Amino acid sequence: MPPAVTDGYGPYKVLSSLADEVDAFWSERPDLADGSLDEPRSAKGYFLFEEHTKSWIEGEREQPNPTHDCPLNTMPITVFERAIQRYRPLLTPPPTDIIEILATCQPDKVRERAWLVLYYGVILSSQLALDLPGDQKVSARLRANLWLAFNDTRLLAEPSDPNIQALAFLACHVEPFSTPSLCWMLLSNACRMLRALAVNHRALETQTKERRLMLFWHLNALEKSMCLTFPWPGTFHRTMFSAIPLPTLKEILPCQPSLNSADRPSLWGAHYMHQSFSLSRIMTDVWCGLDENDARAQQTAKHALDAWHHEATQILEATALAEKPLLDAAGAHSMQIGLTWMQFQYYGTAIALKRGHSQEALKCHDMSLKMLRILKELVCTSAYDLYIGVDWQMLYLPWAPFLVLFGNIISSGEENFDRRKKEQALEVMEELPVYLRAMSVRHRSATKLESMASGTVQRARSILFPAGKCGTAITLEDLMLTGATDSVRNEQKQGLPTPSVSNNAATPGSSNFPVSPRTAGIQATEYQSGYDSAGPSTDPNSSNLPGVGPWLWGDMNMPQELWPEDSEDLLFADPLFDWFAWEGATSS
Repeated sequence: MPPAVTDGYGPYKVLSSLADEVDAFWSERPDLADGSLDEPRSAKGYFLFEEHTKSWIEGEREQPNPTHDCPLNTMPITVFERAIQRYRPLLTPPPTDIIEILATCQPDKVRERAWLVLYYGVILSSQLALDLPGDQKVSARLRANLWLAFNDTRLLAEPSDPNIQALAFLACHVEPFSTPSLCWMLLSNACRMLRALAVNHRALETQTKERRLMLFWHLNALEKSMCLTFPWPGTFHRTMFSAIPLPTLKEILPCQPSLNSADRPSLWGAHYMHQSFSLSRIMTDVWCGLDENDARAQQTAKHALDAWHHEATQILEATALAEKPLLDAAGAHSMQIGLTWMQFQYYGTAIALKRGHSQEALKCHDMSLKMLRILKELVCTSAYDLYIGVDWQMLYLPWAPFLVLFGNIISSGEENFDRRKKEQALEVMEELPVYLRAMSVRHRSATKLESMASGTVQRARSILFPAGKCGTAITLEDLMLTGATDSVRNEQKQGLPTPSVSNNAATPGSSNFPVSPRTAGIQATEYQSGYDSAGPSTDPNSSNLPGVGPWLWGDMNMPQELWPEDSEDLLFADPLFDWFAWEGATSS
């Protein structure tokens, strides 16, 4: 568990955030708008969706969307079946009696709520991902059913295989559960449940043991990525690895994701999953080395990471050469996405090790450039890409290299980063707003992140190309090219303060834990000069607090004078952003 944050926003606020989400939905009740009161509902209040049941779960073959280049004979029978296969090894099919109950529109009879949460969560996420026929009213009613099914404390308190699946799926694939605080809580809870159930106890049946072995490594890969992204500690300790071996390729083959039950197992897919599991072990060592401030452990993890990258690249590229001729265009594209995503994860893990170390500054800068340059290859608006990150990975992983480059641009010295390098960094930073705008097709939260990224780009541009004390040398054409949203464009005439990051010292081997907004603000105020007695408040809720990044918290009108020249260098010595604080301060 992470340390408690008593003087500002922290992950424990997630419980009230979850309650706020529920309260907001049930007070507004968009599911009852436009005549939905007349829709058939069960005694407990679930919408029945009788007109959609056949295409969702009962067995009527669904027509594919022609834009996905997916022939009819490769489609699974139902939306729910397709999702079960698509999200293996996380999901397993419900028992036959549960399928029958859902097919006959009797949700009240499902005793284990996790199956209802999974069912409504899968269908809700599929509405957009698969371009299914439907409208906002259907989505609102599905969301109402999901909240109603989720309203059971046993989902969070009782360890069971269905509960683990439901919590992990919500955390990774369903809005609004994939926000930083909620996905951290749900995924951590799922991992704790799996530990409580035991993974490979000798008393377990062979089938159960094999299933949990695969699930452990899948969750470990997600959790360790989360540890390095947000960053907060995980649940699975590395001592567990000695008792839980990596699954073999033979064990992985039948458990990998697919889009159709008729698809033959892919050796490339098995290698891809095996390499992902191997990377999660190295990520664990990276996290422990950083958390324990152990320079030797960090160096060992760096060598292991580079060796893994070399081996994984060779294996996956060689297997791809053998299998690509057997695939259609969609399958070959999905494989290429997987290769790019594996490279993306390598860069992200390497940056986590290098940032904050002065002797690694140039390498970290170069890797950040490479990581952001391949963003355009990861823009995914189709559910037919099997080898891609989950929602929160796609939205938040790119921010580490983005903030590294921003920190280098605002640094006052030119020992490592001359004018040319800074202009190059600015050009590459502009990839993130464009990427987030494309991702907003599937992720509503990407819109707010796009505004945030656009504002950061404009702040960097105003530093490199100043046009006066408070102005910027930005033209309307520049704004359009960098992808700022309308709301941000209206604010670009004013100088924008810098975002908040963790305020750790930039010493080799320093721990990469974030600080609370109050602490960051007080420390930043101490380092800055030139304020009068009526200067910024130290209230963590104040939008004028240096170190809290007021414009990221939603105050786009803070004057630039509040940020003295060169005061930003220290804030970006260790570019870790406190996503929990940001989420708490920007939530409505």
